[in-house]
Amino acid sequence: MMDAVILAAGVGARMGALSRLCPKPLIPVAGRPLIDWVICSLLKSRVERFVVVVGHMGGLVARHIKEKWRGLSVECIQARDYLKGAGYSLLAAEEYVSGEFLLCPADIVFDHEISSGLIKAVKKLGVPLIAAGRSEGRGTAISTSGGKCGEVLRIGEGDENRRVCVGLVALDSSFFTHLRRSLMRGEGSVVSALKLYVDEGGKLGFVDFHGRVWFDVDTLSDVLDANRHALKAGLTPEEGLYVPPGEVRSGMGTADYKSTLVGPVLLLDGRIERSVLGPNVSLSGCVSCKGAIASDVVAFGGGNITGVVKRAVFFGGVAFPVRDEGVEQI
Repeated sequence: MMDAVILAAGVGARMGALSRLCPKPLIPVAGRPLIDWVICSLLKSRVERFVVVVGHMGGLVARHIKEKWRGLSVECIQARDYLKGAGYSLLAAEEYVSGEFLLCPADIVFDHEISSGLIKAVKKLGVPLIAAGRSEGRGTAISTSGGKCGEVLRIGEGDENRRVCVGLVALDSSFFTHLRRSLMRGEGSVVSALKLYVDEGGKLGFVDFHGRVWFDVDTLSDVLDANRHALKAGLTPEEGLYVPPGEVRSGMGTADYKSTLVGPVLLLDGRIERSVLGPNVSLSGCVSCKGAIASDVVAFGGGNITGVVKRAVFFGGVAFPVRDEGVEQI
């Protein structure tokens, strides 16, 4: 079976202030941390050994892995130069892998059929081999030849097929030579190393997984989108509550509006009454919201919200006191 290297070192700057309080791999989607979605999908693909590269708030991520995945064959390693790019994080894993391995970021939620299909295709097409999909404005565009599978001609330039890199790549140990050369040129991303490989005549294959679901979770808005999909797909959150689009009322009714707050913004403390919150507002456990209208809000770490909720993600013990007021709980 193929090993997997999971890159969980990045800062997650596009998550805003939330990434300073919680490492991105531990931000929940449908009540489950992002990195747990990745591991679960890879386990379904019969991956048995994991190398997790940590960086930003790496101690918290490593502790979660140790506690949550006790008994799993997993090694957590700290990347010293993770701030320079994902390529440096991958380089930190070099001595921990040999032969073929599957590279996967920790911030992607994907159908396990993608990883299973990619691993299966390696037997026929060899490595390096990437998973491709279709996405408007998401992922790195690629130009390809072939139908369902074929060769990547250019990276960073699209064509009429509108294919992009999903984020999963099957590689082998020889790729580290190309990675080092890319890093020496001042290009710190894994994509840059793959581009250099292709530009110099290397054969990079692809498999198109159009129709399979995947989410590159970079922003709080992406968290909400991934939550909505998980709910529609019938995935039950392990903890917390997700409220999908569509108004949910408590018995208080709609209150007068005193202010309107539009993100991206993170509120760490204070009391908010009769206000409109969202989109892209994050609330910590020290914020009390009374009579609020919340739309596209993330609330975490405790706290209390009453009012009208249109779309939100709740985790970490947020109190949403509507259980006895006729509101559908999901």
